[in-house]
Amino acid sequence: MPPVEHVAETYAREVTGGARLACQWVRLACERFLRDLKRKDIRFDVAAADRAIAFIESFRHYKGEWAGQRMKLEAWQKFVIGNIFGWKWSASGLRRFKYAHVEVPRKNGKTLLAAGISLYMLCADGEGGAEVYNAATKKDQAMILHKDARVLIEKSKDPDFKAAFSIRKNPPIIEYEAADSYMRPLGRDTEGDTTDGLNPHAIIADETHAWATEGFWNVLNSALGARSQPLFLMITTAGYRLSGVGRQHSLIVQRILRQEDGGEGDDYFGIIYTIDEGDNIEEPLTWAKANPLYGITVNEKKFRSQIALAKANPAINRELKTKWLNLWINQASLWLDSDKWLHCKLEFDKEQLAGKRCYGGLDLAITRDLSALVWVFPPQEGIERWTFLPYFWCPAEDIVTRSKRDKVPYQTWAEKGFIIPTPGEVMDQGYIHRQILEDCGRYDVQAVGYDKTYAASLINPLVEQGVNMMSFSQGIMTISPYAKELERLVIEGTNLNHFGHPVLAWNAGNVVVHMDANGNIKPDKKNSEDRIDGIIAAIMGLGVAIETEYGGSLAGDWGCTVL
Repeated sequence: MPPVEHVAETYAREVTGGARLACQWVRLACERFLRDLKRKDIRFDVAAADRAIAFIESFRHYKGEWAGQRMKLEAWQKFVIGNIFGWKWSASGLRRFKYAHVEVPRKNGKTLLAAGISLYMLCADGEGGAEVYNAATKKDQAMILHKDARVLIEKSKDPDFKAAFSIRKNPPIIEYEAADSYMRPLGRDTEGDTTDGLNPHAIIADETHAWATEGFWNVLNSALGARSQPLFLMITTAGYRLSGVGRQHSLIVQRILRQEDGGEGDDYFGIIYTIDEGDNIEEPLTWAKANPLYGITVNEKKFRSQIALAKANPAINRELKTKWLNLWINQASLWLDSDKWLHCKLEFDKEQLAGKRCYGGLDLAITRDLSALVWVFPPQEGIERWTFLPYFWCPAEDIVTRSKRDKVPYQTWAEKGFIIPTPGEVMDQGYIHRQILEDCGRYDVQAVGYDKTYAASLINPLVEQGVNMMSFSQGIMTISPYAKELERLVIEGTNLNHFGHPVLAWNAGNVVVHMDANGNIKPDKKNSEDRIDGIIAAIMGLGVAIETEYGGSLAGDWGCTVL
């Protein structure tokens, strides 16, 4: 009697045969599986694959409508687990795959899958003294996966299984005492005192789309050499960092699946759930293609709602594409589209701004790098569009350093007058003070918005000299309406003029926005690729102008306060 076909093979045949809807990368991963079944140097160990699947299915859900029920892995999850644990080298019997990259949209069960694999590597893989690390850019993110693994143990109905573990919450660690093994979270923000002496059996890296550089990844990878069959599992959604770790490994997987790697990726499993070029994102079949749990944990009604919101809200549209359809988006066009930004340039004699009503936005550097002032002129007699007139300052020493280190043309901008150098290594705010006073004599300056965190030494003298300074909070609830208004002006393209200032354009191309659960947005300095000071200043100037000119009527009461 012929052996029963394994579920991973069945999945592969259904995908390649067209019985299951799939994107090109899933099809290629399935073709690879079927092609590898014919090889002699590797073999698919059905028992090993089934053992890992059965282990994970022994746990119980603890969230949502399935809470308390035994976990039932879906076909895509069994395909992933089967690949990772089923493939062996024929000669040694050791596992084939050292690396695995699993890229799938949110709400498709990836975190629980990763937690189950973490526990398998901790206590069921036969490895003595196993060290398992739940890794992420920040320890708080790593704790999400670690907590899922901990709760799976705590919710187990098997008292003997639960008794085999010692769980500590401070510091967070799960110990499997029978094999002297342990699992703990590991964040890049704590790598300085936690990565020395690592001897990992498994690294389960969560949301690698947020890993900006390879430093932390390289540190972890270099520690894998002491084990005979370690696993470095990367599980993520798509994101915005096209030069980051997640995107780079996504491209590695694509090369492997296209057989363009020359066989160098033979120890690397990868699968990517997304849509294909030309797919209509408003079609349910497209949603199902990207989401393997569509109709199960991915709610069709919610998807339709997101599609409707995305048509009117660019921020939600970006979220839909990256997190629901798993598309990588170029950070440079993430918020303010570069082409649309360039179109917001009007040939206009700046001398015509003399005597016109305007408002300022001031974003100050703490000690080094850019400080920005943007004058915002609302439409008025002689000015048809909202008009931005920016200034930038930078310590002279930092101009040289950044030009060499980051290949950003600070020196060229300074030579052409787009950046004003201040002597030395720290910002001389006297230059900014003098510029504001000079412009108050040139324009009809109504008010200047500023973030009071770093501005006291500059603001108080300006107030004493009669400049109307307005404290402007950069909290998300305050800044969101103005940021959305700037976004609208850029998209509209016919009611904004920024004179094509190159530093402001560079800032615009760097901006990443953070969006909260209520759809409020805020430019995110921490996660933006580079400086965004000019855009922050422009938003503040725009906000002060809207509040003063229209009483907040464009989008509500936002709480600027007069100093």
